[in-house]
Amino acid sequence: MLKLTINGVTLSLKYLHKAKGRQTYNYRRLVPSDLRQHYAGREIIRSLKTSDPTIAARECLRITREVEAEFLRLRSGLPKESSEGKHGLGLKLLRQFGIQPQDYDKADYEAQGDVLGFADHIEKAFESALSVEEMDALRWDGAKADASRLPLAERAALETLRGEFRLKASEYPAEYLRLKDKASDQKFKNDAELAVKFLLAVLPDKAPGEYKRSELNDLIALQRDIGLKTASIKRRLAMLRAMFNLVSLELELDEDRQHPFHDWHIPGEGEDKKDKQDFTFDQLTQLREFKASRVKEIKWMMHLMLDTGLRMKECCGLMRQDVYLDDQYPHLRVAKNPFRRLKTKNSKRFVPLVGMALEAVMEAVESGDSDWLFARYIDLEEQQTKNTSAANTMNKALKRYLGPSAPTSHSFRHTMQTRLREVGCPEHLRNELGGWSKTVSESYGSTADLKNKSEYLQKAVTTPFRNIT
Repeated sequence: MLKLTINGVTLSLKYLHKAKGRQTYNYRRLVPSDLRQHYAGREIIRSLKTSDPTIAARECLRITREVEAEFLRLRSGLPKESSEGKHGLGLKLLRQFGIQPQDYDKADYEAQGDVLGFADHIEKAFESALSVEEMDALRWDGAKADASRLPLAERAALETLRGEFRLKASEYPAEYLRLKDKASDQKFKNDAELAVKFLLAVLPDKAPGEYKRSELNDLIALQRDIGLKTASIKRRLAMLRAMFNLVSLELELDEDRQHPFHDWHIPGEGEDKKDKQDFTFDQLTQLREFKASRVKEIKWMMHLMLDTGLRMKECCGLMRQDVYLDDQYPHLRVAKNPFRRLKTKNSKRFVPLVGMALEAVMEAVESGDSDWLFARYIDLEEQQTKNTSAANTMNKALKRYLGPSAPTSHSFRHTMQTRLREVGCPEHLRNELGGWSKTVSESYGSTADLKNKSEYLQKAVTTPFRNIT
């Protein structure tokens, strides 16, 4: 552990190292004993390529996050590489030699690229992976080279040229993220990897086309037995189906297009569903008096959600440019931005600000100078919202204020629908306000549209409603 003094503050940073007599900092860390089979040595050593202690400290923390994510992937049964995927690495290597997969087995005058250079590269890779005796057998006895002994990129390139390329289930998320261009979408990435973890918790890791229908049924039964909700099982299976379908189609993995995850039967599906708990009118009245002791953003977002029904992620991703306070009907725009995707394309909408929501947004606008309305819950480095952290903090605050049986922050949405129904708000307006509408009126976002929505929201603020249990 190296100690650095930066701007008068002394920091002790694990894994930061500078060899005696050297000016450049290194990242140095022991590989956990249970993961050593995945690494070439006992240590991970990376040059940080800087002698500046401030830059070195920042790079050390960044690499620590990357390495710990890598450890987590390996312990979850997922591949170490997550960005380009096996197929992408293979194609990248082939492109370095100007080779297209269809060139394999063509005559030299027909083939494109440096075929001889690629062959020499593969031979050297085999020399590094095989013993002298195995290499002699390869050269003189006509034995077919076992591509599985090669590093991942070389193995994928050779298998692709041979027409033998195939992926195990654990390798699908990386390819899926690459094909969907979602590598930077952390939630999407987590959902894909969680689906594969769900699969590998019960079944062995193999190509999708090798799974049997009986194994799919075993997976469903065992996950139900350990207590996973049927809705969660359905969601994981749907993600597996989407991954297996797209990747096998785009990579022309014909054997794996016939996997058993195209449809399924979940016994008792939906019977274990629990209805969402709404806030009572009295609870909402109490929350209007809520005073944040530490995190002012939590109070603002709580009051904004209370009188709009916005999702937590939608709140966290609001920018100042999304707020229109000088309009005849103050409102905000919920729109996609680089840090926050919307749940569906229908989630894009205009939402009037009334009651505590208007007060909260006015306070937030006056209190900060960031481009983001709730900058505390924006991760600039990762370019994403910290909505999970915000939800956890708000849920704790709700339980402290209303008691341990208090509904969660997500219940503001369901409660808003109840409130709007109680004041006679038409269904199409309720759907537009909640971001569920499949079709919108021609006046969507107009003055008349905002006027109508504002009037119903204002009624919902003051009208007591009955809770239906």
